[in-house]
Amino acid sequence: MKKYSYILTFVIINILLLWVYFLYPTTKISLQLNDIYYKFNHNTPNKNIVFVQIGEKSINKFGRWPWDREILAKQIDKIKNAKVILLDMVFSEPTKKDGYLADVIGNKDIICGFFLRNKATQILDQDRFDVLSDSSIELNNVKLIYGKYAEVNVEPILSNCSLNGVFSTVSDTDNLYRRYIVAYIYRDLIFPTLGIQALRYYYNKDINIQNHNLIINNSKIPLDKENSLKLNFYKKYNIVSITDVDKYNFKNKIVIIGISEVGISDIRSTPIGQIPGPLLHYTFISNILNKDYIKQYPLLNLIFILLAIIATVFSRKLQTIAKRGIIYISFIIIFIVTALELYIFYNIEIDIFYPLIFFIINLFLTEYQLFKIQEQKEKFIKEAFQSYLSPTLLHELLKNPDKLKLGGEEKELTILFTDIRGFTTISENLSPEEIIALINKLFSSLSHIIIDNKGMIDKYIGDAIMALFNAPVDIQNHATLACKSAIEMQLAINEFNEKRKNLPPIRMGIGINTDRVYVGNMGSDIKFNYSALGDGVNIASRLESETKLLKVKILISKNTYEQIDKKLFKCVHKGEVYVKGKSKPIEIYSLEGYKNYMI
Repeated sequence: MKKYSYILTFVIINILLLWVYFLYPTTKISLQLNDIYYKFNHNTPNKNIVFVQIGEKSINKFGRWPWDREILAKQIDKIKNAKVILLDMVFSEPTKKDGYLADVIGNKDIICGFFLRNKATQILDQDRFDVLSDSSIELNNVKLIYGKYAEVNVEPILSNCSLNGVFSTVSDTDNLYRRYIVAYIYRDLIFPTLGIQALRYYYNKDINIQNHNLIINNSKIPLDKENSLKLNFYKKYNIVSITDVDKYNFKNKIVIIGISEVGISDIRSTPIGQIPGPLLHYTFISNILNKDYIKQYPLLNLIFILLAIIATVFSRKLQTIAKRGIIYISFIIIFIVTALELYIFYNIEIDIFYPLIFFIINLFLTEYQLFKIQEQKEKFIKEAFQSYLSPTLLHELLKNPDKLKLGGEEKELTILFTDIRGFTTISENLSPEEIIALINKLFSSLSHIIIDNKGMIDKYIGDAIMALFNAPVDIQNHATLACKSAIEMQLAINEFNEKRKNLPPIRMGIGINTDRVYVGNMGSDIKFNYSALGDGVNIASRLESETKLLKVKILISKNTYEQIDKKLFKCVHKGEVYVKGKSKPIEIYSLEGYKNYMI
């Protein structure tokens, strides 16, 4: 148990560390396993958001990107009555038509985008940074990602934007995009992302971030430790080609204009496949507006890990792999169903990987230890009992090895005692080697008789044998089998004597009693023997001694006599006798034959 506890503690600590610190590669496996949730997302995106895409249809009409900025300006100008327009693109190279595009942008509520990078060949000039800084916000004690360099729009486009937002995105360790960063730090200023700027504009309210919570429009939205929100992707989005904007009603809509054409490098790999980058902003804004963003509570993950511990610990008490298997399968099913229901109905994401991987590791650890314990028990039982039990009873005992734990139970047994008469006289003329050879040969024959009749050899006591019937495995007709064994043993003695015609004959007395006694492993936790104790055992021993006085070969008690078939056995009533240690007499019978065999 100590070894198991150490290993279990080690596993718990390591799994919790992996969960808390998100170590690679377990993080990658966890992320990809949790992607299964998206298959069950039946939410629909907010109807007030539209993605106006520059895709294959528009490329076929206006030519390869980048277009002449007058073309783009004319298409943007056709978008009427929108609540706000987001430009998920940057115009960092000056052209002759920048003024035309700037005028269109200045006449509409448009939030422009810029992106941050770690390497750049050109530093942002101070004039444009001063314009850009107007879109920054003030937050205190917030941990955010730093951007070293910025690529922003040229003048006059930059100055005509209502706001500017970062459209940079960050992938997870497996290079898939699942999270949406709410803000970045650039030159010690905090710049919200495009989605946050859109929400500020939409609600006409500022935002705040406190203790990893995004506070906007009186709502508190939990963020992760990097102040990002896990996106709850939709199966279908509201998408319009930029060539068709004159046919669509954009009244009070949040319009995101971006590129979706493959080969223009604004395609992102996500758990739902490759999608245009602008849909990341779309998903974030819709998640907030619909309040169907994914909620992650680390405490719930810990609770399910603890439930996994409880399930495996509880299963250890069950005796069979089939019963434990029911617990294992039930836990997995209940856990997965509960996790899916929390996601489907409450948008709560429970990390599937860490509770399951811990459960599986602990499951195998538990089964391995139980297997080793079972193996040790079987080895002990075989070594201890294979010489004293029949193969059938040994097999039954192996199925229920717990009967052999230290201690025992009270049950009805038939106890048989044998003793060789005058063995001291017989042994006087024999060497020690001859005595041992004689006893081994005789006891070998007698022991087989007991075992063949489903009895158990309890012990050899010098020239005596003690046997138990109905232990350690329950058997029917144990009194009958004990009496049958006694008759066969006396017949075996007769045959043994015939082979020793010129030597003194062997005589043996047998006492049999049926009673409730205490049976089990007796001794200490260092060394113990399986045996029986009680008044009923003493009576069987005393009956064996009485055979000398009454000059009979087998004596049985009244308890035994009442349980045997009188048609099979010939018994003679011998009255009542006082046996040593008993204040009241007991009725006894001489057992003299079985079927057609007389002794």
